[in-house]
Amino acid sequence: MSNITFVTSFFNIYSIDNKAKYDNFIKLAESGIQICLYTDTYVHKELSNIISNFHNVKIMPVIELEDTIISKKCKKLEYSLPNNRNHNKDTEKYILSKYSKIELIVQTIIENPWNSTHFAWIDFSCLRIFPNKELFLNQLSDLSRRKFKKELFLIPGWWCVLNQNNIDNLLDNIYWRFLSKFFIADSQSIFTLFKLYQMHFDSFIREHKKLVWEINFLAWLESNSFWKPEWFLSDTNNLLINIPTRFYADCLDKRIEKTKYNYPQIENFYPSSAAYLYYNGKHYLNTRFINYSYTDTGFYKINHPKNTIITKNIFSELNNELIPIIHIQMSEKNIDLENHDMYSLGLEDIRLFQYNNRIKYIATNVNYIGSRSNRMIVGDYDLKFYEFLNSKIIEPPTQTHCEKNWIPLIIGEEEYFIYKWYPFELGKINYENYKLEIVKSYEIRSFIFHKVRGSTIFIDTIDKQNFIGVVHYCDETIPRQYFHMLVLLDKKTGLPISYSDPFCFQHYGVEFCIGFTIKNDKYVFWISKKDNDAAMVSINIDEIPMLNKVL
Repeated sequence: MSNITFVTSFFNIYSIDNKAKYDNFIKLAESGIQICLYTDTYVHKELSNIISNFHNVKIMPVIELEDTIISKKCKKLEYSLPNNRNHNKDTEKYILSKYSKIELIVQTIIENPWNSTHFAWIDFSCLRIFPNKELFLNQLSDLSRRKFKKELFLIPGWWCVLNQNNIDNLLDNIYWRFLSKFFIADSQSIFTLFKLYQMHFDSFIREHKKLVWEINFLAWLESNSFWKPEWFLSDTNNLLINIPTRFYADCLDKRIEKTKYNYPQIENFYPSSAAYLYYNGKHYLNTRFINYSYTDTGFYKINHPKNTIITKNIFSELNNELIPIIHIQMSEKNIDLENHDMYSLGLEDIRLFQYNNRIKYIATNVNYIGSRSNRMIVGDYDLKFYEFLNSKIIEPPTQTHCEKNWIPLIIGEEEYFIYKWYPFELGKINYENYKLEIVKSYEIRSFIFHKVRGSTIFIDTIDKQNFIGVVHYCDETIPRQYFHMLVLLDKKTGLPISYSDPFCFQHYGVEFCIGFTIKNDKYVFWISKKDNDAAMVSINIDEIPMLNKVL
C-alpha cells in the first residue's frame, strides 16, 4: 500500500464526447496508483461502471460543481472573467472547477480510505498531454512508492515569483508560476492552503472584480507571503512529476557511525573515493587522492598551474576492524600505454575485484586514451610491487564521449560488466579486440533506474543467496546532488530483483561511494563528501530495507 493517495475529479462542463478523456483515465487507473475520484451526477453512473474493476480507484460521493465552497462564494460576488483567455475553454465553470481541487483533497483526507500520509492532485485526463505515456505512467507508479518529507507542499511550475507590482497583468493573463495539474502535500499543508482560500478568496474578488485562474490566485498568495510552497522547475511534458530527490530521500547522517582514517599527507592532494575488496582473508582498500576540491557552487578548485586534474592511488591493507595498517602509493610506471598530456591524469575511480585468483582493477582514464574522451582501463592490481600491470583500454559497445562506472560482476566463473541500468545491460570483454560486447539486455520499467549508474562492486548477501551493491544517480541542480540506493541482484542471472529507497549519507550535495561491504550485521560504506573528506561509515542493516521490487 502506498503512502500517497491521488485525488482527481471530472465535472461535465462541456457538451462533448468524453470517451477520449475516459480512455486516458483508464490508463491512469491501470498504473495501480491509489485514486479517489469525484464526479457530478451527470457522469457518476457512467464512470462508476468504467472503474468498477479497479480496486485501486475509489469513487467518492457525488458533488455538483455549483455546490463546492468556492462556487457558493462566487454566487455572492460580482466579477468578470479574464480578458485574454480561451473563450471556448476558459469558461466560468471551467475556472471554478479548478478551484475545487483543495476542497476535494480536504474531503479525501477526512475519509482517507488508504490511511495515506500524503495526497497528490492529478488532473483527470492529464495523460493526453504527455508524448510518452508509458514513460509517464512508469514514472508515476515509481513516484507513488516514495516516502516524502513529513511536512511539505510541493508543486511544479515555469515562471518566477510574481512581482507584486504586476498584479494588473495577473488579472487578465494566465501566469505560469505554478502548474497545478499535479501537486503533492501532507494533510496539514493542504488544510493550511484551504484556510488561506477561505481567508483571502472573497477579498481578492471584491478588490479586483476578476475570477482569475486558480494558479494566478496561488501566485498572488505566494507573492503576498501568505503561502510558501516548495517549488520545482517543470513543464507540461514528462518533467511534470520529475520531483527533486531531496524531497523524499532519507539522509542517514545522524544514524551512521563514522570513522576517519589517518591517511598519509600528500601536499595539495586530498583523500577521496575508496574501493574495498576482501581477498584471501584480507581487507584491501584503494583510495583515490585528488588535487582539487569543490566550491560551494559546485565548481572545481584545482591545485595546479595548468588546472590539470591529477589522481594518485593509495593502497591500504586494513585490519579486522577495517582500520588501515599500511599505506603505499601505487605506481603507474608499468602501464604499457602511451601517456598523453591531458586535462586529467591518472587512473580515476578504481574498483577492485577478483577473477581467476587475481586482484584486478577497472578505472576511468583520459591521459592514456589521448582523444580527450573518457575510457575504461582494465588490468591487474599487483601487490608484490604495488603497481598496475597488463592494463588494457576497453572500447565501449558504441562510440561515446565519456565512459564511467562499469561495474564488474562475476557470475559463476564468468566475468561480466554492468554497462547500463535502463535497460539493464551486461557486457563481456572480447579480449581479441578489447571491446565490451553486450551479451544480455533486459527492459526495466522501474523509472528510478533511468538515471542510475554503478557505484560499488556487488558482494554476497549474508545468506549468500544473492548479490548486493550500491548504485547512484544525481539530480542536475547547482551544485549537483547525489543519491544512493542498495540493489539486490539475482546470483544466477545478474538481474536486479529489488532496491532500497534513495538515500544520502551526510548531506544533499556532491557525495560519492565506491566501496562497500557487510560486517557484523552492518552495512559498511567508504564515502567522500564533495570529493574530499573521505570516511568509512556503517549502519545497521535494518536501517536500509530493500522494499521495492524491480519491475
